[in-house]
Amino acid sequence: MKSLFKLLFIATLAISINSCGNSESKSIETSIPEPITVESKDSVQATTSSVSFPQNVEMLLPTQYRKESTGYPKGVKEKEWYEFYKDEKSGKWTVAKANLKISYGRDECVGEDVMIIESKNKDAIFFFTPFDGLSKDITTAIEDKPLYPGYEVNFSMNGISYRFNGAGKVFDRETEKILSPEEVKKKNAEDLEYSILKDYSVWFNIPKSAYYNIAQINEIQGATPTLIWAGDLNNDGLPDAVLSLPDFYESHHILFFLSDKNDQERPLKKVAELMVVNDC
Repeated sequence: MKSLFKLLFIATLAISINSCGNSESKSIETSIPEPITVESKDSVQATTSSVSFPQNVEMLLPTQYRKESTGYPKGVKEKEWYEFYKDEKSGKWTVAKANLKISYGRDECVGEDVMIIESKNKDAIFFFTPFDGLSKDITTAIEDKPLYPGYEVNFSMNGISYRFNGAGKVFDRETEKILSPEEVKKKNAEDLEYSILKDYSVWFNIPKSAYYNIAQINEIQGATPTLIWAGDLNNDGLPDAVLSLPDFYESHHILFFLSDKNDQERPLKKVAELMVVNDC
């Protein structure tokens, strides 16, 4: 996760987007496999939940925010914040109430005053406002997986299989030629780190269902799209997820997804998203 944590300390321009993922299902490039088929005993069971799906989750990143370019985040001190991080001692992903450290300084790179938001946990990925159903005893199913086009990430929760897939065009930085899906699969994440990705998207699949799009970005330069974590955060037995999709090496872009038990076809939905960029 070295490239991920490197991004946590080099970002600045904040663009906050809070939404629930309502992307339409559509045909997918041939590099993405067919939907998983399983026996009925492993299919997602029809359930209903008395807890409404979160609509107004807010997010912050542990970084600095420029005063003139984008303005400081509003109402930070008045709100209750939780943080998501991997505990250094136990090695477990953890949710805990955050005690934010807020300071002010000067970014000489661009000549602007900045607001700096930090946590005592140096590995905190992001901060978020609490929501109904939040569980502090979270379950981790998979972590730290690159999502380059053609890469497939499979995992299971409660006996059910799920998939994430990256899609898009991969351009070799030196030759500027498009790499075929076969060429991409032969390369490891370190070899692809300085590639250029275009028309990039992330797709998610549940048993007996088509893939559906959960995120997209026009271009990624010199950064690694990553599934930071997938598991159960709201204690409903279905996958939740955190993605890192920076558009270039000086960008930090975190997307936070929760499961909606009342939506059997597209249960994984985005609840918060924040991009922070640091370019001089």
